[in-house]
Amino acid sequence: MDLGIFNGLQGSRITSASLCDLLVESIEKNRLQPGDRLPSTRDIANYLGISRTTVMKALDKLIARGFLMSSQGAGTWVAKAKNGSPDKAEGASNPAEAKYPWLDRYSDLAATLALQSSEPCGSAQFDEMNFGSSPLDLEPLPAWRKIITRLSHNMDEIGFEANRDVFGYRPLREAIAAFLRRSKGIVCDAEQIVLASGVQGVVSPVFTLLVRAGDLAVCENPGFWGAREQFHGLGADVVTVPVDEQGMVVDALSKLDRDPQWVYIASSCNEPTGVSLSQERRQNLLKFCRENDTAILEDDWDSDFHYSGQAPRSLFSLDTNGSVIYFYSFWRLLYPLVSVGFLVIPHKLIEVFHSYKNIWDRQFTTMEHYALTELLNEGHVESHIRSIWKVYRRKRQALIFALSKHLLPDVTVLASGSGMHTLVRFETPLASEFIQQCAAAAGLECASSEAYYVQAAPANEYMMRFSHLPEEEILGRVERFASLLRG
Repeated sequence: MDLGIFNGLQGSRITSASLCDLLVESIEKNRLQPGDRLPSTRDIANYLGISRTTVMKALDKLIARGFLMSSQGAGTWVAKAKNGSPDKAEGASNPAEAKYPWLDRYSDLAATLALQSSEPCGSAQFDEMNFGSSPLDLEPLPAWRKIITRLSHNMDEIGFEANRDVFGYRPLREAIAAFLRRSKGIVCDAEQIVLASGVQGVVSPVFTLLVRAGDLAVCENPGFWGAREQFHGLGADVVTVPVDEQGMVVDALSKLDRDPQWVYIASSCNEPTGVSLSQERRQNLLKFCRENDTAILEDDWDSDFHYSGQAPRSLFSLDTNGSVIYFYSFWRLLYPLVSVGFLVIPHKLIEVFHSYKNIWDRQFTTMEHYALTELLNEGHVESHIRSIWKVYRRKRQALIFALSKHLLPDVTVLASGSGMHTLVRFETPLASEFIQQCAAAAGLECASSEAYYVQAAPANEYMMRFSHLPEEEILGRVERFASLLRG
């Protein structure tokens, strides 16, 4: 425990009684909690400028009253709560927090979140479904351990100096530029790559620096609801255009009442449908944006797994007007080993992003950057993508086959050509809660797609993840799911 807890006594006449009163108040107001250890009596006495005898007398009183406990060699600590104990740490709260009207300060995003369930999200509802990463047993752990061990053993040679580049560790940005060139067909400079941790840390600077109140932003419907709320929160007007089997319906853009400033699109894998924007529509979208001075935010974070032919080229790689900002995250591939994300920005934006990062965000996890650099340069990331693509392809086929075998005609499998889940729509009057309970009991992760739609969403439509399922168990789990649904 820090000695600062005693600051209220300094400068006044300190007695054992006043010291007792301070410690009791600290315990009752939850500043000291059960198990917190007190500094030694000598340190307390030196800090307060009083005799050690005074401190020991105060602590002995509190031990006798049950507030503290002491043991030879282990020191003194706050006692655990007991029946009738004056300790109020359990469930304690600050009455002052109830006074300020924070609900009146809620943004549209906060208001939307407040309407959703406050129950803890299970893996099927959040982490491992909507934003799920690869299963840990498929991660390149041996390579990661070897690299981390090598870096740790050579810390003196490596140095691990504080990062001097506000866009992140330059060798990593160079490795990412090479990775993008090989895997995405994107030719860019290291200077255009802006590193961050996680998805939100990547996209926030774009919204903060470039989106203005009154801008018109176009988003997909269905599509990632967080993007819509980001635009709303900054005062932009948001319209949505539908998505079909070829991705965003680009022709709908020409029917808008005014020209949009922004198009936000997951071109490689729409959430939740998993469809990719067709090559023809990519060209049409770029043409529209070029003619109307519209900028594109290309969300490409789930772009590594395609099962129907070759993956289409990114909008950034096709753009000839410098109007596309591209972002990607290694979280999907490598979490919990890596959570690095990055932007690729046009050259014209480098200076303003540099100024922003220099002031607001220049802290990085250096070890993570060093290790990811090695993973990329040694080819482990691309090898990892190739190997788990084969595994996911088999699992996807097995899940679609099993659903079709055991649940037709009660279910429509909307099998898309990319991603780590398949979309399933139940044509039955069963309650949503019942369907999800049956799925969980059968060992299947099933998350509603409702949040991705503006206004009315299709009834009983779910994303069903296959990446974590043992291939040999898929048929049996789906058979059990069907049995539970039919009672």
